Amino acid sequence: MSDTFDDPDGTQPDTTIPNNAPEASGTDTLGPVTLAVNVTGDQVGGGLGRAHTVAIAVIANGRIVSWEEHEVAWDVSHDQGPEGQHHARIVRFMRDNEIQAVVTGHMGPPMVNTLHKLGVLPLVNASGDVRDAALAGAAILAEQHLAQSEDDTAAPADGSSGTSASED
Repeated sequence: MSDTFDDPDGTQPDTTIPNNAPEASGTDTLGPVTLAVNVTGDQVGGGLGRAHTVAIAVIANGRIVSWEEHEVAWDVSHDQGPEGQHHARIVRFMRDNEIQAVVTGHMGPPMVNTLHKLGVLPLVNASGDVRDAALAGAAILAEQHLAQSEDDTAAPADGSSGTSASED
């Protein structure tokens, strides 16, 4: 079995990381990372918008250094009031807890879009042990950070090609 993440809007590649990975290698380059993980028992929960419990995992040097479970009761509030109000609750939770990525079994396209705007990486279609999924999510976050850093150093900051044309 593996923890699987993919991006429903197709902007990120599908990624599969083995459940038995003992640590999230590469996270030390980022420093501590904070993830929200949809929890059902000891497994990754289904839809984020209907999560009852969300863990806030802080991962440093490939290890979980903090794990706090919060009873958010979004399963209860999901059908109370308009969708925008429900999304606002989730956004507030992400901001208040300085979440960098979300690990969950499912997330609708509007929430994926909202999280992208917040700078939070949505990692959907996750399954398996919740702590292993958190470590896998941290590894993906570290890989994306590293790839972005490499992209940033490869191109000049002004967006030019790095060559200059002389005027005659």
